[in-house]
Formats: sequence, C-alpha cells, structure tokens
Amino acid sequence: MSWPEISVDDFPPRRDDEPSSLRQDILDELSDHFACALNRELLKNPDEQIAKQRVINQFGDPIKIAYQLWLDAMKEKIMSQRIMTGISVFMAVCCLAVVGISWMLFQESQSMNQKMLVQMAAMADRPMPDANTKLDQQFLTQLEVMMQKQIEQADSSSEEMNPILFQLLEENKEGKPATGFKASLMKFENKRSVFSVGAVSDETGKLDFGKLPWGTYKMTLRTPWNEELSTLNITTIPGRKYEQTIFCPAGVPEKVPVEFQVEWQGKPVAEDIFLLCDFRRIDSYYGPRSRQYHLSSSRSIQDDRWTYRHNQSLEAERGVYLIDVKNNQTTPCPVSANGKFEEVDYQNLVWQPTVEVLQGEYQSPTIFFIHKSELSKLSELNSIDIVELLTSDSNGMNLKKYAFPSRGMFVSPFEKFTVEPQLLGVLEKKGGQAAKMIDAFRASRLINNYKARKDSPSVWEIIVPDLFPITRESGSLSSAL
Repeated sequence: MSWPEISVDDFPPRRDDEPSSLRQDILDELSDHFACALNRELLKNPDEQIAKQRVINQFGDPIKIAYQLWLDAMKEKIMSQRIMTGISVFMAVCCLAVVGISWMLFQESQSMNQKMLVQMAAMADRPMPDANTKLDQQFLTQLEVMMQKQIEQADSSSEEMNPILFQLLEENKEGKPATGFKASLMKFENKRSVFSVGAVSDETGKLDFGKLPWGTYKMTLRTPWNEELSTLNITTIPGRKYEQTIFCPAGVPEKVPVEFQVEWQGKPVAEDIFLLCDFRRIDSYYGPRSRQYHLSSSRSIQDDRWTYRHNQSLEAERGVYLIDVKNNQTTPCPVSANGKFEEVDYQNLVWQPTVEVLQGEYQSPTIFFIHKSELSKLSELNSIDIVELLTSDSNGMNLKKYAFPSRGMFVSPFEKFTVEPQLLGVLEKKGGQAAKMIDAFRASRLINNYKARKDSPSVWEIIVPDLFPITRESGSLSSAL
C-alpha cells in the first residue's frame, strides 16, 4: 500500500461546484511530496518507521494537509456562496429597517400634527385682547423651543462625523495634481475592520471621502498603472477636519540601464562560469509543478514607498538575468510567460555590458553558479525541490539543504559540492582566510542595495567569496583551489 495512506474519502462531503479532478490532483501532489521526503529521510536512517515519523513531524498529518489544500482550492467558491447569502440577509434587514423607520416617522408626524391642532383650537377658544394679534405668544415660544432642540440634535450629530480629504501631487509641492488615483479607506476598531469606502482623485488632485466617523483608518492608494502605496495609517478626532498632502509618482516606472559587477577574486580562469540571478519571488507553492512567480520593485516618493508589481507576460519585466563572469557581460535569461525556465542555446544569446531594468529598488536575488555546458538544461530547474546552500555555524562551514527557491547564493543546482577534508581543521580556527571566506559568503546573502536609478548610473555589485575550500565531486572546479 502507498504511503501516506490517504484517499478521497478523507475529504469533506463533495460539493456540486467542486472540480471533478480536484481531490485526486491533491492526493497525487501530496503523495509525491511525502514520498520524496520519505526517500530523503531513508538516506539518513534506513529504519522506515522512524523515517516516516520524521516526515510526519516535519510536515504534519497528511489528512489535515489534504483537507487544508482542498479548502484553499474551494475557498473562493465557498466565500462567494457565503457572501451572496450574507448580502441577501443584509438586504432583507435593510428593507425591514426602512419600513420600521418610515412607520416611526409617520407616527411622529401624526403626533406633531395633533399637538398643533390642539394648540390652534385653544387659541381659537380664548378671547383676543388685540385685533391685530395674529399668533399666540405661547405657541410661538413652544415652536421656538422645538426648533432649538432640532438644531442642537443636528449639531451633535455633525460633531461625530469628520471630513477626510487628501491632496495628491506629483513628486513634490510644485508638482501637478495627481488625477485618477483610486483609494480605499478602511476603518478599524479594536484591530478589527468595521467598514471601507472608496474614492478617486479628481482633476485638481482632491481625494475626498466625505464625512466619516472619527477614529483610526488605513488607506491603500493605487495609481492608474497599478503602482501601490499601502498601509497608510491615519487617525481623526471628533469635530476636526482631517487633511493631508501625499506626493505620488508622476508616471509609470521607466526603463534604465543597469550594469552587473561581479567581485570574485578566486574565480576560475579556465572555465566558462555564469551567474544566474533570479529576482522573483513565489506567489503560491504546493510543489515544483505549481510554482507561480511574481516580481515587485519599489521606489520612494518623499517619505512614502510605492510598490510596482511587474507584468510577467512582458519579457523585459521578468527579472531573471545571466552574467558572463569571464567577460563581465549580461543578458536576460529566457523564461516563459508563466515563469518556467527554458533551455538556453548559448549561440542565440545577445550579451551586452548593461541590461534595461524598470527603475526602483529590488530585493536580493537567488544566485546560481552555472557552467556553460549546463545552459542547455536550465529547464530542469522547474522540477528541483531541494538545493544545497553553503552556510556556516559554530561548528564550521557546511552544505545544508533548503527548499527551492530561496534567497541566497547556491553553489550549483545540478551537482553536489563538498568541502575539502584537509580544510576541516582550518575551518575550526577563529581567524585566517577560511573565516574571512565564511564571513564574505554570509555578507553576500545580505546585500539588498539593488537600486535602478533614473538620475545616476546603476551598478549592481555581486560579491562572490573565494571558493577555494569547495570542489565539485567531478573536479571541474579544481582550478579555483
């Protein structure tokens, strides 16, 4: 019997709107993932029961995981059904509320009319001391009191509502009004969302939310080209208008030239080694076959940070590059519209000193060491689940396994690397060249200064530590020792 022992019967009752193959797809994916993990554990310990228990301890109950995957896949449909039910109930309640308020107003109007008729009848029965008197003074006094009460009630209600207004300008105080920007303002009470309202900036750059209850709000602002300013927190106080000026981008991020500069003192001279730099991140992940990539960059306008999500259907915005270390040249690495790596023919690559990148700031990339002969099998990266990363701790330098992809510098995605046995004693020392190499490697993983500027040359530096303690098992990096 296959392991783990899960079946379609372990899922919730089948729904009418559920895809017919969903449960089996989840079972296939989960079984494959657990089987791979079991094989890795068996390499460490041949006891199958212990290996299975370690996999369970690492990933959790497979039945619960399958249930969660099914729930994630069906969440949108389930929520849509609940939202429609909630809207129907809300509309019914609103209708009942309108009927009730109308009835109360009708009753109050009847009561007011009766009081006025009684007053008028009393006036008619009393003798009039002066022929020119048109109104009873007592009635006028009572009418004035009632009007005063209504004015006081209106004033008290208006004090609970506060105008919230933003002025949007491009870049700085002298900039043009930013028009067509969409905003969502969400009110919070006790860290819970109460309601949200939307607004669009007009031709003067005014973003007017009208009068809203005082309290704490969070605003998300989006440009017409989908660059976003999020988590802008504001607080209003009773009886006071809230106004703020926000400086916005003047247009879509422009393409600027970027030069990659590789600092590698111990690089092999006789070999053609390339660095594959991938600046993307993963949107969702249920295994290598279901990776979904995205790339975001950001830029600062005054004190605010705006985030732009790249269009992955455009080749120039995919954020994957190949660097020729020997000749210090760069080219975009071919990937498909859905983010998959493709086989690369070296003869078809166009190398240049710079590449065009959308202006903004980028997070540190995932970096691979690729040999020229490995360019033709880059598509294998699409199925890699675990890679080895050089790291160090109190016991020295080690190669540890990490889930693919992960930020950092990977020695190779295709072949294993080992630490030279004769260097183990050197690695235990607190100083020396080995310790410097470990520190340099750790520092290379923390670089986060990848900025593409419009007003100045952009040089992206990649620091590669001296790899003399490392050798491929086949010995192809022996020249680096």
